[in-house]
Amino acid sequence: MEIFSYEGPVDTTMTPRDSVKYYSRFLETGFVSINPKNGQIKSWVGGIDFQFFKYDHVDKGTRQVGSTFKPFVYGVAMKENYDPCSELLNQPVTFENVDGNGETWTPKNADGQFGGLMTLREGMASSTNLITARLMKEVKPFAVVEFARAAGIESPLEAVPSLCLGTTDLKVKELTGAYATFANSGVHIKPYFITRIEDRFGNVLANFGGEPKEAFSAKTAYK
Repeated sequence: MEIFSYEGPVDTTMTPRDSVKYYSRFLETGFVSINPKNGQIKSWVGGIDFQFFKYDHVDKGTRQVGSTFKPFVYGVAMKENYDPCSELLNQPVTFENVDGNGETWTPKNADGQFGGLMTLREGMASSTNLITARLMKEVKPFAVVEFARAAGIESPLEAVPSLCLGTTDLKVKELTGAYATFANSGVHIKPYFITRIEDRFGNVLANFGGEPKEAFSAKTAYK
């Protein structure tokens, strides 16, 4: 069989087991960069090598996003008149009846530690789970889903408390596009990479471009 290597293809003999072990060493990842001012995609790397890995990790593959989802929770808080200097308790908070059958959920910080008051600025900078969870309990999951949708998230989102810690799976392109909304003063422009189509004589057959849509106020984006 012919296998991938960073130095070029290698012709070799492998058992299926050895092939799986060999390929598990490679980090499968995607990369996209977007101009937040106009939505133009400047670069798109779908994976390591298309010849061997015909799978797009930018717009096809999804990953559990974890703490990268937290800015949408903070975004709702900023929209509802919190500010970076607002303080919350870095203490355990419990969500009641999370499954409709009386089940409770009490998240923890990554290091298991907790403390006193912490500003939202500190909570986001340190990615403190308990601050984000306390915010979620105050602003409510449905508001967070609505905010994330406006920012540019298109994948299914469940309005559940655990969403605040990024339990959902998202695409690299949509998460990057939603982050660009913050950088564009709250105006979302759906990412695109084809600007126009011309015929062989240079006549323009179609033009494309993102349509600006205010997702949230510039004040919220700034905060």
